[in-house]
Amino acid sequence: MTPTEIKKVLSDFGARPNKRLGQHFLIDKSVLQTIIETANIKKGDHVLEIGPGLGVLTQALIDCGADVTAIEQDRRMVAYLEHDLSNQPSLISANRRIVHGDAATIHWHELIDERPWKFVSNLPYSITSLALRKALWTPKPPDIVVVLVQREVAERAIAKNGKTSLLSLMVALASHRTRIVKRVPAGAFYPPPKVESAILEIVPMSQRERIEKWGMDPEKIMAIAKLGFAHPRKFLLSNLKSLLVGAGSSRPGPGTRGAETAPLPDFPFNPKIRAEDLAPEQWAELARSLFSIEGYKHELDF
Repeated sequence: MTPTEIKKVLSDFGARPNKRLGQHFLIDKSVLQTIIETANIKKGDHVLEIGPGLGVLTQALIDCGADVTAIEQDRRMVAYLEHDLSNQPSLISANRRIVHGDAATIHWHELIDERPWKFVSNLPYSITSLALRKALWTPKPPDIVVVLVQREVAERAIAKNGKTSLLSLMVALASHRTRIVKRVPAGAFYPPPKVESAILEIVPMSQRERIEKWGMDPEKIMAIAKLGFAHPRKFLLSNLKSLLVGAGSSRPGPGTRGAETAPLPDFPFNPKIRAEDLAPEQWAELARSLFSIEGYKHELDF
């Protein structure tokens, strides 16, 4: 759709772009085509889409033969999608399902059957990190994730210059490969956002592959990492202090005055290192070491 067409459609049912829901409608056909090609959409693919809006991406997916389940929070958009798509003779109603609700709270696995699936979306900015986590860390992750997101978030999803973020660690622990396919200017949307966007591609690991690669359930690695990133500018050991004291030990740790602190199990890193300086492999090594001590396991095994 062009901006003029979008304005008319919205005007017809007394609506305007909802800032709270982060509604920015894609108007660039080349970006749409790149998303479809990157996801390698084929006839019979089962696709989950979040925030379909006016259905531009939904329509493109269906035109390629995909079966689409789309979650939309805006009731007005749901009404439009159900009316507009059902009145297009080229579409078969079985090829799409519009679910009204908040993608942050809906249990996605209840919408996905036993078939392989793909996650393809122009994601609302406010839900990006949560949506990626829900897609990647489900017991049955998609074959591929192709999402249009804020460029800054896409860059944080990939460790840059050797620096890890909590988001990039979460993605790395659950995926074979992550890349930014294309940067997308603000002018590709109506209304244009104040920031650039990017198409992000992720190839997830299966649940078994995650455990085999890291030697434990990566959820436990993330439990440690959340403590480590609690205050990003502090040294890692300072952020883990509550864990060390909470685990308890028969001997006080160095620098303490009688407080019972669990000894660090062969901590192989510079004590002044920060959370962002540890690679995913090092986070896994640290987690395995901590969980080898009963006190730590008791504190974190939730």
